[in-house]
Amino acid sequence: MGDSDDAEAVVRAIDEIGIDRLTETIVTAWEGIGGGVKPGPTWPEDETRRGFELADPDEAVGLDVLAAVLDASPRSPAKAFVHLGVGRRDTPQHERFAVETLAGHTDVSATDTHTTGTVPMTAETFDALARVYGGTLVYVVIGDEDGRAILELDWTTLRFSLPPSAAETVQETVGLAVAERFEQT
Repeated sequence: MGDSDDAEAVVRAIDEIGIDRLTETIVTAWEGIGGGVKPGPTWPEDETRRGFELADPDEAVGLDVLAAVLDASPRSPAKAFVHLGVGRRDTPQHERFAVETLAGHTDVSATDTHTTGTVPMTAETFDALARVYGGTLVYVVIGDEDGRAILELDWTTLRFSLPPSAAETVQETVGLAVAERFEQT
């Protein structure tokens, strides 16, 4: 398929689905890849999953929880699937580093308005995600080397999976007021 064919396919998808639902549809399709697999990331069965609802995508405590979970997890974060609501053309200056950092990987597609793909989870990747945390970071799943999810952030819903002792460490790190908002899923 050539570039013009790709562009026509995208225009048809936008017409059929609607621009407002296109991002959601892409993420849903990605989650369901694998034929017959339940949508969403694969979670380890021997850990407890917790959910955390943010009041809005820009609520700063979400980034604190994300960092605390990654620090406490006994499983090393190896890769992240990310979807940003900004691309190369509409990137504000403070987000340009993040888009360029993520788009520099071969498994990432950066259009004028969106950046989507899988990247290795490094300190540089975390810094890029922290710079776009909030409304720009539409979706991210951070997983271990075996592809099992450690953390998923879907707009205002943050889910994570940890053994009980690591979950206690997260609760202590973020404080009681925040930890009371955790729900077991």
